[in-house]
Amino acid sequence: MRAGSILISFAAVTLLGTASGAHFYTGSLSSVLLTLVLIALCIAIVLHVRFLLLARREHRETVSVLDATEQEYKSVFDSTLDGILILDDQAVCLEANPAALKLFGTSHEELVGEPIQKFFTCAREFEEGWDRFLDRKSDHCEARVLRGDGETIFVEYTAKAHYLPGRHVAVLRNITRRKQAEAALRQSEERFQEMARNIEEIFWTLDAENMKVLYVNPAYETVTGRSCESLEEDPKSYEEVIHPEDRVRVLSRLGEGVQTGQLDEEFRITKADGATRWVWVRGFPVRDAAGIVRRLVGTAQDISARKSAEEEIARNLDRAESAGAEADAFRRTTLALTQNLSMDYVLDTLLQSLLKLVPCESARILLVEADTRLFLAREVQGCETNLRTPKSPATFDAKDSEFLLHVLAGRSSLLIPNTALEPGWVSFKGFSHLRSWLCVPLVASQQVLGLLSLGDTRAQAFTQEHLRLGKSLAIPAAVAIQNARLYAQAEIFRAELEQRLADLDQAQKELREVHQGPEPS
Repeated sequence: MRAGSILISFAAVTLLGTASGAHFYTGSLSSVLLTLVLIALCIAIVLHVRFLLLARREHRETVSVLDATEQEYKSVFDSTLDGILILDDQAVCLEANPAALKLFGTSHEELVGEPIQKFFTCAREFEEGWDRFLDRKSDHCEARVLRGDGETIFVEYTAKAHYLPGRHVAVLRNITRRKQAEAALRQSEERFQEMARNIEEIFWTLDAENMKVLYVNPAYETVTGRSCESLEEDPKSYEEVIHPEDRVRVLSRLGEGVQTGQLDEEFRITKADGATRWVWVRGFPVRDAAGIVRRLVGTAQDISARKSAEEEIARNLDRAESAGAEADAFRRTTLALTQNLSMDYVLDTLLQSLLKLVPCESARILLVEADTRLFLAREVQGCETNLRTPKSPATFDAKDSEFLLHVLAGRSSLLIPNTALEPGWVSFKGFSHLRSWLCVPLVASQQVLGLLSLGDTRAQAFTQEHLRLGKSLAIPAAVAIQNARLYAQAEIFRAELEQRLADLDQAQKELREVHQGPEPS
């Protein structure tokens, strides 16, 4: 095209020069110039024809490409799943794809050529938003749309202004299901939060990888006395709540729970005020798609009341068993004391039964000899296991000891948990080495028959329960000792009576022999 233009320009200049100076040229020169001009024109014509042919072919190719592009655009426009609207400056719909028609629940004729604002539930809000959109050149937002069938849906749209002068495009997507799911999730979250705020159990979520608390409900503050904010500042501060004696075991079980996905433990916690409580913690796994435990969720329930009840039941059972064993011991002791009325047997049986009920290092039976005089009838000292009957029984005068005199004269039991606190104890002959002492009088028929003396080199060795057991045992023991004494006296009387009867029989026999006289020889 450029070459043809140059040749045409050359031919035009040549013709102009020839015409203006024709009187200067000869006939042969004019013929040459005319020939050259004709040749140039022919070449220019050939070049222009060639250009036109090339231009026509290029035009056909361009039209073909444009048709393919338009078809592709049309296919994308019609096939896309999101609704596409082409709008003018007054928000009038110029074009809409099938997805947009389905989204609005209307036909092409009812949508195209109509202002789009009539499909929005709030026309004024749409107008204000449309003005802002034209100023900002783009927008991304959510809105409620009224479909042609009267149904209200939620749409999410992205719009671009002036993609062509006076033309604007908006891409819309129906998010009604997502909104409904979000609303349901929000309601579920609200119900969960309401439940979590009002239940008495601690609800917790733990990261399985770093063992940090992700969530805990307000019951944490009630049960532990510590704030939820303390866990937000230090997600592992819950370890400090666990009682020091249970901490290693519980944290070990927690580590195992991350691997197994199960946690079921009862342990003690220490509240902020120092009080100790019992909790029951249960945990369950939350796994990912690969089956790996990512979180542990569970509850922690305050079971202090249950533990107290269990301990009380255990104490009651122990007391019941103890009472049963005590009753059985008293029954056996009473039976043993009545099986044999021998004083030695009674004293041995009494001391053995006493040691079974009240274990101690020193056990003695002191019997009243006369007024305030006492003698040692039986004793066990130190680690001895056999009862010992002194060959020369030690004697004690209650007047020499305020402690013996208190029990003997007052007929009342005495328990001294720590003899070191008693000023006169060091002068108590035969008992000064003991650091705790228990003494019970043996009373029968309003008369003190003796004393049960129990001692130990440890302070606080005896309790009120031991005193009660000693006093209970003293009742049948005093009766048995009294019966043994009566039996001994009866035995003496019986022996004397038998001796007198034997003497009488002998005297009668001798008298008969005297009356009969000597036999004749």
